[in-house]
Amino acid sequence: MSRMKALLGFTLSLSLMAAVPGCAPMDSGGSQPKDVIPAGYTYHPKPRPGIESPDAAKKDLAALLTSSKNPGIKYHGQPGLNTTANEEALKAFIQGKSGPITFWYDAQNELLFMAFSGSNALEDRIEAHPRILFFYADLLDHPLVVEKTTEWPAWGRHVAGKNLEGLVRPYKIHFPGLISFVFEDLPDAQRFADDLFVIQQALQKNRDERLALFQAKAAQYRGMKVKPPVSEEQRRYIVQANALNERKNYAGAIDLYTKTIEIDPVSYPEAYFNLALLSAQMQRFKPAIAHMKQYLLLAPDAKDARGGQDKIYEWELMLQRNP
Repeated sequence: MSRMKALLGFTLSLSLMAAVPGCAPMDSGGSQPKDVIPAGYTYHPKPRPGIESPDAAKKDLAALLTSSKNPGIKYHGQPGLNTTANEEALKAFIQGKSGPITFWYDAQNELLFMAFSGSNALEDRIEAHPRILFFYADLLDHPLVVEKTTEWPAWGRHVAGKNLEGLVRPYKIHFPGLISFVFEDLPDAQRFADDLFVIQQALQKNRDERLALFQAKAAQYRGMKVKPPVSEEQRRYIVQANALNERKNYAGAIDLYTKTIEIDPVSYPEAYFNLALLSAQMQRFKPAIAHMKQYLLLAPDAKDARGGQDKIYEWELMLQRNP
């Protein structure tokens, strides 16, 4: 079977986008938040009664995401889209999103967040849109904190063009280079952060154990004179993953490659190579590095091993610039 190896990058051309005449920021008409919590206040999450397992946390996240208190979202994976000048490109990026959509900006016409319904908490990620994802694995090595910002009030525009005024969402949970979640009320932000904290703690607890187990399996695999074959079920997932990648459905491709290695973690090392490239395509450089290291553990003498290691160096630079 030919391997995917090279993934075409998804790049939206922004060169033709220009600010729409008559869409300058409105006088917000909003007032200062009524609470007395000062800007710069931070909250560090903790376990809450009744939310003691990752499954319970994900269930509570799903309830919050589908409620009227669902957070606004700013996606950093396509930073060139986060200004009014590129609003049409942002609309194209989230094409297919159902329900009302509103973009909220600051006085400098920088996107503060998008407001829409229909986000959900899945087994391995929060999905606001097939292209706007936050994987729980990215909680590892990221500080988790709620901060009260000074980004209020915002002015907004409905995706249909109607101007709006005065929305205040000062409480932010920010993951640099990935995504920000913003809330109007502190208790909702705390609840969201507490749920993520439970998931984060479980991931951190199991990380070292999973790594040691994989290293042992990789050593065993390298010593095999006859490598295990790819099963027919794995082949189906691989073909389908390649097809989704060609359609730029990177999250779907990741899901299918993940299923491939869940069946057998060593019989198709190229799955880790492709998971690395897919993760990097979504600006998830830490998982990209981890997956490429797994590939190199399984296939240190592969023809593309040198290229894989060079990719790691490249992604390490990206992390230094935007940790």
